[in-house]
Amino acid sequence: MRGQFSYIGDGKKPAVVGSLGDSAELKALIKGDDWNDLHIIARGNTIIQMLNGRIMSMLIDDDTANRKMDGLLGIQVHLGPPMKIEVRDIRLKKL
Repeated sequence: MRGQFSYIGDGKKPAVVGSLGDSAELKALIKGDDWNDLHIIARGNTIIQMLNGRIMSMLIDDDTANRKMDGLLGIQVHLGPPMKIEVRDIRLKKL
């Protein structure tokens, strides 16, 4: 979730272990009428989500039995009113 630093221990459920900022303050950084710059760093068992230069969430996954170290990339749209998704300049870099 926005503003959370979470950890998943081996065989455990996800737990919030720290804060990256107030959720409402981070939400205010999302541009509703302009392009947002999303940067996802997935290195090993760590995922960092950055939006417009600010870290929004982090996860360290040490659950070796249940985690996936590879897979597909996708864009998820949640239920609700009709939405329009536009993307540009998608770049992938293997680290």
